[in-house]
This record gives sequence, C-alpha cells and structure tokens, in this order.
Amino acid sequence: MMKSALVLLAAAAATAAVIRVPSQQPTIQAGLNAALSGDTVLVAAGTYYEQLTWPGVDGIQLLSEAGAESTAIDGAGSGRVVTMTALDYTGATKLCGFTLAHGRILNYPGNGAGLWCRGAPELCHNRIVNNRMDCFGYGGGAFAEGAPLFHDNLVAWDSIVNEGGGGWRYGAGVFCSGSGVFYQNVFFENGAMGGAGGFWYGGGIYLAGGTPLVFSNLFLCNRMGTTTGGIAYGAGIYVDSAQAYIVNNTFAGNVCSTAIACGAGVFVQHNWTSVIWNNIFAENACQGIAPNAGAIASYPDTLGDTLAADFNNVWGNLPNDYYGVKVGPGSLNADPLFVAGVRGDFYLSQILAGQPDNSPCVDAGTAVRPDVDSLLRTWTTRTDSGPDSAAPDMGYHYRWQPLVGTEQRARSEVRRVRGGPTVFRGVVLLPASPGAAHSSLFDLAGREVAVLGPGPNEVSYLAPGAYILRTSAGAARVVILR
Repeated sequence: MMKSALVLLAAAAATAAVIRVPSQQPTIQAGLNAALSGDTVLVAAGTYYEQLTWPGVDGIQLLSEAGAESTAIDGAGSGRVVTMTALDYTGATKLCGFTLAHGRILNYPGNGAGLWCRGAPELCHNRIVNNRMDCFGYGGGAFAEGAPLFHDNLVAWDSIVNEGGGGWRYGAGVFCSGSGVFYQNVFFENGAMGGAGGFWYGGGIYLAGGTPLVFSNLFLCNRMGTTTGGIAYGAGIYVDSAQAYIVNNTFAGNVCSTAIACGAGVFVQHNWTSVIWNNIFAENACQGIAPNAGAIASYPDTLGDTLAADFNNVWGNLPNDYYGVKVGPGSLNADPLFVAGVRGDFYLSQILAGQPDNSPCVDAGTAVRPDVDSLLRTWTTRTDSGPDSAAPDMGYHYRWQPLVGTEQRARSEVRRVRGGPTVFRGVVLLPASPGAAHSSLFDLAGREVAVLGPGPNEVSYLAPGAYILRTSAGAARVVILR
C-alpha cells in the first residue's frame, strides 16, 4: 500500500504543470481555466485589467514572478477583482504575490470588492488596496467564508461607503466568518463612512464566529464612522460571536467617530472567552456624543459575563482605555517607546539594540500557545534583529531584515525549515539524518555555539532563544531552547 501511494504521489508531481502568463496563456483567467489540481499559474510582471473567477478546481497556485509591487490585477472600478466561491478550497489553493486593486461593488449584497473566497486557501504576500463597496455589505477589501491562511499581506485604503445612510458596513478591510489565521499583515487606513445613521463595525477585520487566530499584525489608522449619528465599534478589530485569539498585535492611531463610538482598538460582542493578550494599544481614539474605550471594549451580557484582557500595554488612548473589560494584573499603561527600523516604525526601544532605554513592553508579555510562541521567538522587536528570546515582548514582531554574509547564511536555514520549529528543554537530540557524524548549534548571528556528539547533549548553559541545528549531512532545523 505504501509503495502504491508513493508511486501515485510521484506521478502527480511529475504531471504538475507551470502555466506562464502571458507567454503561454494571454490572460490570467485563461491560465486559471487551463490549470488542473497541482498546477501553478505563474504571472509575469505587469498590470492585468481582469476580474477573475477561480475555477472549481482545488489545488491551483496563482503566483507572480516579481511580487505584488510589480504585478497587479486591477478591477478597473467595475466589479470584484477575484471571486473564489466555486468550492470550499483547501490550503493547496494559493493566491500569492499580487496587488488586488480597484475592485468596486455598487449594489447590495456587497461581499468583498477585492476578493471573495471560501474554505481555507492560502492568501499571502498580496497588496489588497483601494477597493470600494458603495452599498451595505461585508468586507471592503476581502470577504472570507471559512478559515483562510492570511499572512504577509498589506490591506490598505479599502472602504465601505453608503452615502444614503443607515444599514451596515462590516469589515472595511477584511470580513471573516470562520476560523481564519491572520499573521504578519498590515491593516492601514481602511474605513467605513458616509451617510447618517447605521452601523460601522470592524475597520481592519470583522471576525464572525469560529475560533480565529490573529497574531503579530499591525492595525494602523483604520477609521469607522461619520459625523452624523450611528454606532461605530472596533476600528481595529470587531469580534462577533467568535472565540478569538488576538495576541501580540500593535494597534496605533485607529479611530471610531460617530454618535456612539466604543472600542477603537478591539470591540468584543456576544462571546467573552476571547483571549486578548500581549498587544500594544497606542493613541487610538473614540470620538462623538458618547465615546468610550480607545483600546478595548465589550458590553457584558445579561448573565454578567465579562471579557478578560491581560498583558496588554495601553497608552495615550482617548477618552480612556477600557470599557466592560476585566483588566488582568499583567497589564501596563506606559509609553511603548517605539523606534524606527529597517522594516517599519514599530520596533521597541532596547539597550541591546543600541537605543538608550528599554521599552516597558520588552519581556512583559506571557506565553500564549506553543505554535504562536515558537514563531514569535524566531521574529524580532529589535532594530538589530536580535530574536525575542526571554519572556515574550508585547506587540508586533517583525520578520528579520535582509542580511549579508554569515548572518544571512544562518538565517536562510530558518526559512528553509519544513514542519516548523522544534522545542527542547535542556537537551538537544540529533535529527534523524543518515550519514551525520556530528552536528553544530549556531546562534542567529551565525556563530557556532556548540558542537554536539551522538546521543543527548546537555545545553542548558545556553541562553533561551532560537538556534540553528545543522548536521554534518546538511540537514537543518530550528531549535527553540526554553
């Protein structure tokens, strides 16, 4: 049975095709229509004025050759950019490396002017920007039914506008109705506005149901509401009936502005078991006749259940920080001391990275869950890219910046690891690698810190953190020492 399965897998790999656009197919739609499961549609740099309908085939990968900065699918203001609703797609279906721009929906029902998807496709390294819905609806940038893997995307300047007033505008950036996973995304200047009255919920993300995971994202300057009447909640994130994990994100400059405005960072409704830990909320604001809670808000239910939030730093939020929230003892209220680095403006000041002071958010978080914690320890809040190796820092963690020489070589091993990090407590066991006589442990600056012989090796003398384990046979994996 095993031999037959291997033969089938080998045959499938051998028959997978790469379909190039425009050299082999003139349009992206033509490339998708020609693709079978396992095929890759590879698109050359350029702007493609198309409105794509994904075929009813799971396992197609739509990728760009030059990345999102150089490759755009433009809806030209006359419809949705990409529709992926023929199936509940799995993670084998991928849409990566494109700018999805200028989608526009004029009439209700309005779902996702930039993208509408179902199932659990992987959506990564895209720029979902300048998409607009001119009606009541859900998801100005993207509408997801299911559990997408949504990472390393920019979602910016997407909007839901209804000049007639009334109605609802949910998820100006992204609306997700299931257990999606969101990390390393930037949600910037998305907004819902227009008309008197109505409901404005979820400027960055609206989470509806399921058990979504949102970690290590930036929510910046998203805006919900209008100057005349209505209710605006959750300019960063609105949680509706979901048990959400919202951890290690940074919320800055988000605004709810209307008659009743609450929870400019995060607003939680109808489920008080969500985990809101290790986040930074800085200078978010609620404005209007009855503003409240620039950071985190929730309305307790009739049974008295209350949202609990802990290990968050709230600073400079207006008119106050919390409403309807039980604040845990690990919470802070202090200037996070943001500093600019090679990838952005939200690193944390740290003496070891060359700044004069340590941010109060350094080592001030708490362990969340193993899959999240291990990734955070291979990312950084430091301008010199040193890993987060002690207690988790609060807030967003950057990926490493491009480096050269020994550091680049060592860190490239991290990117090639398959199956994720391995956690050891006190000892490291050699990986199963035929022909490996020994292995070496490297720190993330490329320095060899230990040579390991066969069998268990005691390494408790090393500082906790991420290391690269390389064998003499060439295998490598990430090691997280606790």
